Amino acid sequence: ADKVAAKNNTSPTTPVTKTNVTPAKKPEPKKAPESVLLNAENITVNANFTSNRGSLPWPVDKGYVLMHYGPNQLPSGTTLVTTGLTIATDIGTSVKCIFDGTVSSVVYIDDMQVVIIQHGKYFTTYSNLSGVTVSKGATVKTGQSIGRAGRDDDGNGGQIDFILMIETRN
Repeated sequence: ADKVAAKNNTSPTTPVTKTNVTPAKKPEPKKAPESVLLNAENITVNANFTSNRGSLPWPVDKGYVLMHYGPNQLPSGTTLVTTGLTIATDIGTSVKCIFDGTVSSVVYIDDMQVVIIQHGKYFTTYSNLSGVTVSKGATVKTGQSIGRAGRDDDGNGGQIDFILMIETRN
């Protein structure tokens, strides 16, 4: 016992106590954000948009689907794949925002105008517009007019192209 005590630098009458050392906790990995598009200002809009799935209003009051999302069989027999909806309506019909958001972009493509609105990590695109009434950065509300439906490709009636995206997926 004296040899062990001398080796441990303790006296034989002093008990040796062992202390349990708890290993340091590894830091928890930071969770990646749900989306790089979400921030403090639009996280609530995103949640509300998601909870309204299936009950969002149409972008026009009166119209019908001319071309649906995906493959469409044309009268010529050709199949045309579309990334949204083509909605036929009257020329000049008011086109409305389907949900609260922020205008991300207003651009011209040939002779039509396109409005893109961000709703959190969701985006809606309204194209073939004339007389756009919003500008980039503007806050818009559900049902607010953003422009008017332009002429269809034949010039006989009006139509708009409507696309709904979540981040980069239609």
